[in-house]
Amino acid sequence: MRAQVQEQHSSPLVARDRPSPIAGPGEVVLRVVAAGLNHLDLWLQQGDTGDALSLPRVPGSDVLGDVTAVGDGVSDALLGERVILYPGRACGSCAFCTEGSLSACRQFEILGYNYDGGYAQEIAVAADAVVPVGADASLAWAAVPVSYITAWNALVRTGGIARGDVVAIWGASGGLGNAALRIASALGARVVAIVGSAEKALWLAATGFDGDVLVRGDDLVKRVRAVTGGRGVDLVLDHVGAATWNDSLRMLSVRGHLAFCGVTTGHSVQTDLRQVFGKQLTIAGSWIGDPADLMAVVELLRAHPDALPVIQNSFTLDNAVAAQEAIADSAGNGKTILRCVEASTVQGEDR
Repeated sequence: MRAQVQEQHSSPLVARDRPSPIAGPGEVVLRVVAAGLNHLDLWLQQGDTGDALSLPRVPGSDVLGDVTAVGDGVSDALLGERVILYPGRACGSCAFCTEGSLSACRQFEILGYNYDGGYAQEIAVAADAVVPVGADASLAWAAVPVSYITAWNALVRTGGIARGDVVAIWGASGGLGNAALRIASALGARVVAIVGSAEKALWLAATGFDGDVLVRGDDLVKRVRAVTGGRGVDLVLDHVGAATWNDSLRMLSVRGHLAFCGVTTGHSVQTDLRQVFGKQLTIAGSWIGDPADLMAVVELLRAHPDALPVIQNSFTLDNAVAAQEAIADSAGNGKTILRCVEASTVQGEDR
């Protein structure tokens, strides 16, 4: 089978032919239909995050595929099912794992980052990682797992979002931000979308969002308060970090909640603590999500298919280098996927 492999940090992916995987006990083999790209893939390439990483590695944390083989102890009923994957694994025996909180396990690993992922034509994974999505599932499902469970965990499980809440979402045209926008809208919240440019605002409108869109600027907090009648928002989803932290606190209403899940712009901030205790704010950090979050996301998306991600770019597997270049461009909107069943034999063909 064909796979894209990260063999060295700070170097491009390399296309390799590898043996087809065999389903071991408790495992299934998938024919990978498509793999979604995330910034995790770029962090793996860079290798300077401080995480314990080993190479070579097949990237790809988001996977959509069809089950083609099952190992011992796995029901034959899974054969032929189109599925997505929970993008992680854990020790299975600690207190966190026992309660289903895999992402809190000290031995948690991410698919495509710590162990081989979906930039390949086939993959073998634990059967309990698969979630059926229906034989007619579109390629958009390939971009669901990481962004959507991260957004769900932040908004729902730790953020306590409720119908009618006013929710500000940073980076609302990007992968995680747009997932959060679509989840919040489907749950009946009013979204205030924050984007980095007028072009991104136009993209949101073109992809069906008709709520408030604000372009970042010095007077952003004042504009957030203007569109909320001076009250501020009930909930902020901040995955940006140092550059947005203090504005996130200032735009919250009394007893508002900051759901925090990323440090793209840095991890060190100076905070006016009066914003926290004076307004009785709550702040909760979250990271990725657990299998129950993915199940809840699938249920939501089945009921609200319009909340599926927007696929902005689509490449064949052999054009994975170009796909990674596309997501490295901060001007990008929506999600990018690899169509793995359409892999050609020559790197650099038309995408």
